[in-house]
Amino acid sequence: MCAIVGSFDVDKVKELVDLNAYRGQHSYSIAEYFPSTKEIKLHKRALGKFDLSGVEFNGGYIICHTQAPTTDARGLDNVHPSEFSDSYLWHNGIIKDRCVKQLQETWKLKDVAWDTKLIHVDNKMGGSLSDIDGTFSCLMFDKGELFLFRNKISPMFIDSDFNISSTKFEGAKKTDPEWVYAMDFKNYELVETAAFITKENPYFFLQ
Repeated sequence: MCAIVGSFDVDKVKELVDLNAYRGQHSYSIAEYFPSTKEIKLHKRALGKFDLSGVEFNGGYIICHTQAPTTDARGLDNVHPSEFSDSYLWHNGIIKDRCVKQLQETWKLKDVAWDTKLIHVDNKMGGSLSDIDGTFSCLMFDKGELFLFRNKISPMFIDSDFNISSTKFEGAKKTDPEWVYAMDFKNYELVETAAFITKENPYFFLQ
């Protein structure tokens, strides 16, 4: 299990990371996105419990990911975000084995077992989120923008200040599933850019 957290406020980041601590503390990453210049900086990737020490922020939108690996991969190479074709993908969830194998075959990535990387490659290469069988809630940096999307199984919450968290927090509401949203930082709105369907959802009470 993993958690994705985002905020402009360092103290809010700490609060939300603490709130999500139960979701995994094997490894973590810290990044900062600058809406005005549409640039992103990956500050830190590390194994162990979340630690902000040594990181200097510059007023951007702070993105943190904490992780409990869902595969046998335990090294830094599998610490979020996935990097591919000048984009980043942070993922909470797990993709079913048969779907992992299908993605490996489709994109000739037999040596890649990390489901996050496979979703990322599939997305960038023109695949459909409707074909991804499993659970996913993702934040993606691509072409200077941040995108937020989830299927009906994985959670994501957001408030009016664009604080986001995989665990519900005060003042937040659940994002609607089955939409890829561009995060409009000027108007603090989620802008619908594409629709998809959840391939299989046995957990109807989580919708």
